[in-house]
Amino acid sequence: MGKKMIDLSNPRKSKPPVVLIAVDFSDCSHAALEKARELVNASEGSVVVLHVIDHDFIKACMRHRLGEKSRIKKELFLEAKTELGNMLRRTQMDASHVEAVVTEGVPYLEINRMAEKYDADMIVMGSCGMVGDTNAVFFGGTTEKVLRFISRPVLCIPPNSRAHKTDVINHTRNAGR
Repeated sequence: MGKKMIDLSNPRKSKPPVVLIAVDFSDCSHAALEKARELVNASEGSVVVLHVIDHDFIKACMRHRLGEKSRIKKELFLEAKTELGNMLRRTQMDASHVEAVVTEGVPYLEINRMAEKYDADMIVMGSCGMVGDTNAVFFGGTTEKVLRFISRPVLCIPPNSRAHKTDVINHTRNAGR
């Protein structure tokens, strides 16, 4: 049985479709990246893979005296760029259509800002991330906040999606090599 693909083409726009994928390196974000790869391959569009370094995390590192702000930020940016490269290699995305972006700020605001900056036709993100934050229980997580404040389509990949299960199985197999 063939896979059904979502047509991202828009007859009113002359540019190829742009999909922004927000990742936090969780299993859900790996599944979101895989799903976006399927969508973009079908539409010949481009991808912006975005990771946001949370201001609050940097502040917490400083409160715990883990280093100076500039050193903490530099290490987090380098680590994020490395992990983005690893994710893209694992999904075998066509590098000519992908831009990896690391930015700093409030995650949901940065996702929305980058969607506007790149004129994204769709945002793809996992429905749950790596944060074990009790505030998320009361005020919603990043995905919920993106949905509240965005005027663009958002595709949320749940943790039990088929793409997620396939990614976890493949990642587990590759880890043993």
